[in-house]
Amino acid sequence: MSETFANSQRFERVPHVERSLARGRRLVQPLVADTPTQLAGSAPMIWDLLDAHPSVEAIVPELQSRFTDSPDVIAGGVRAAISMFIDSSLVTSPDDVANVEEA
Repeated sequence: MSETFANSQRFERVPHVERSLARGRRLVQPLVADTPTQLAGSAPMIWDLLDAHPSVEAIVPELQSRFTDSPDVIAGGVRAAISMFIDSSLVTSPDDVANVEEA
């Protein structure tokens, strides 16, 4: 599993190709990878929100307007999805680059 990250940490989707599948699932493959990652459940929705809402703290209010779960439950789901995106090399974080440059 990926390292921990702050709810305010920003993420960007890497250059990729996508293919929609049945039942709301999606295959996403980074251009530099040989194998796609399947997104299912709420992951495709979180994936779509990343461009306009690049952090956990930005995505949670957006999902609160769509679901009745508590903010903590939603944040847990968002964090799990972003961890999977990190592990699958689907996102990068400009905040990581900024922290390295500041050191």
